[in-house]
Amino acid sequence: MNTAYFNLIGGLSGDMLLSSFFDLGVDKEEISKELKKINNIKFDFSTSKTSRGNIPSTHTNVKIYDDIKWKWDIFFQSVKKSELKESIKTNIINCLNILMLAEQEAHSEPNPHLHELGTSDTLVDICGFFICVDKLKINKIYSSPIPVVPGYVKTSHGLHETLAPATKKIVEKYKIPINFINNESNIETVTPTGISILASIAEFTKGNSITHFEIGYGAGTKTFANIPNVLSLWIQKGDSDFYDYKNLIYLETNLDDMTPEFIGDFISRALEEGALDTWVIPYTGKKNRPSHQLNILCDLNKKEKFIDLILRETSSLGVRVQKLQRYEVKREIVEVETSLGKIKTKIKYVKGKMYSIKPEFEELKRLAFENKSSINNISNQINIELNEKYFKINNKI
Repeated sequence: MNTAYFNLIGGLSGDMLLSSFFDLGVDKEEISKELKKINNIKFDFSTSKTSRGNIPSTHTNVKIYDDIKWKWDIFFQSVKKSELKESIKTNIINCLNILMLAEQEAHSEPNPHLHELGTSDTLVDICGFFICVDKLKINKIYSSPIPVVPGYVKTSHGLHETLAPATKKIVEKYKIPINFINNESNIETVTPTGISILASIAEFTKGNSITHFEIGYGAGTKTFANIPNVLSLWIQKGDSDFYDYKNLIYLETNLDDMTPEFIGDFISRALEEGALDTWVIPYTGKKNRPSHQLNILCDLNKKEKFIDLILRETSSLGVRVQKLQRYEVKREIVEVETSLGKIKTKIKYVKGKMYSIKPEFEELKRLAFENKSSINNISNQINIELNEKYFKINNKI
């Protein structure tokens, strides 16, 4: 797996992000083919070599041939009904949620009009980005602070500062660092689409070190007088000889006055809200009270969400926060054929090779009910079949 670092030299937009991948060598025909798994959108790419300042780069022009007037619910439905990989869909929907909520908060409307966002190129930029991330097997993304200039700009929403209202909401919510540039004014350097993409998946940092890299440059449409409207993408190839890891947030709090019913309900709620894992550890606390330590593991960009959930939905008065690395192996849910019918299994891979396969417990329960047998008997039978099929283990005594 690989690491990506975006250096936002003079701008950030959806098409600039996409252009940086094409400049790096990603096949735009492959990306176009993937994008056409989304129904109804009709488009074409054209890329051109250009320069911003003295920086050679690639610019992408997305030509739209449909006349769809998008609404938020149609955006989400189109992605969910597409034939894209589930992991790509999840990233896209997360990004669209960030963008939609920012527009709602910026304009105090439950269903804000899309204006500049209401054409298919918004979907092409967002979906194209996450398809490229998947193609290059990128699992960690970092970004420099965003470049912002003083002054104001005019859009369909009227006059406002150079950070558009929705952009500003995202910057505030996700505490994205800003690099103020004073030798330009009255230009929009960061678009809502661009910032929503990186806010959904990147860790913003003022400093990072990478080695053994490849670089691509994505140019914005406009040419600015005093700053190059360009960003760069640096890809570091991962070490295939070791395990992959993700940077995650670990939250914990102590509860000594909350009943098991409420704690159990909170665990279900946290998992529904997108926690990667939630668990409870019993302990004896102050005044010898039987107590519980509540733990949550979540993505970096969901830290504030789960801190808020803990403080609102439990009796906690404070939350401890740690940033940690979790080393992982690849796993996937695969439907396989057995003598009792098709069942869902979880396959574990270690260093690229299949290491184990395990039937999902809910599937074992279903088969036990359908065959009027015990879960233990069904489990033994299915595991013998799976081992013989995938590992050629002789289970005969």
